[in-house]
Amino acid sequence: MAAEPEEEQVEKKKLPIVKILIMALAGLLLVGVGAGGTVAYFILTKPPEDNPLAIVIEKKAGGDAHGDAHGDGHGAPAAGGKDAPKDAHGAPAAPAGPAGKPVPSKEQFATTYFEFPGNFTTNLRGSKRFVQVSIGLATQYDKKVIENVQKHEVAIRSDILALIAEQSEVEVVGVENRKRLQNSIRDVINRVLTERTDFGGIENVYITALVMQ
Repeated sequence: MAAEPEEEQVEKKKLPIVKILIMALAGLLLVGVGAGGTVAYFILTKPPEDNPLAIVIEKKAGGDAHGDAHGDGHGAPAAGGKDAPKDAHGAPAAPAGPAGKPVPSKEQFATTYFEFPGNFTTNLRGSKRFVQVSIGLATQYDKKVIENVQKHEVAIRSDILALIAEQSEVEVVGVENRKRLQNSIRDVINRVLTERTDFGGIENVYITALVMQ
């Protein structure tokens, strides 16, 4: 039997070595894939709060630590997010608190004021001194009341002067005496109006100026 050439013998020796290297590399690749899959499994299944990498990935994806892109984890918009309500200055609006009690409302009516032209000048009771008084009034009834005051001003002025003339110097001095005198003048005006129009309607009288000389 003829001897094989030396080169062929060398080639045959190399083949088993190559096969061994290929198998070794394949095994390493399999081990690497398995290890990578295991690591990926633990990364993906590990809770986000214990997995910094998962948190970073989710944040990069546009969500918070619980995977809600614009929510708080329960479907509601996250505070300060793009869709959060804004106030008049563009800042995030404060969260609405519990509903409060409604403010009680009271029916309001327009008040009409009227001031008698000129002063009421008269002597005081038991004194040589006299006073000059400016008087205004107010009503929440319609303009007909003021028209009645203007229509019967002469009678009203006469009765007001008579009332003031009955006051002493002491009775026109001081806050309480002024209030009492204002109420008495109101009653006089309403009495005159009631006698002539069957309705008074004057609710408040104001002494806007009082000078004693």
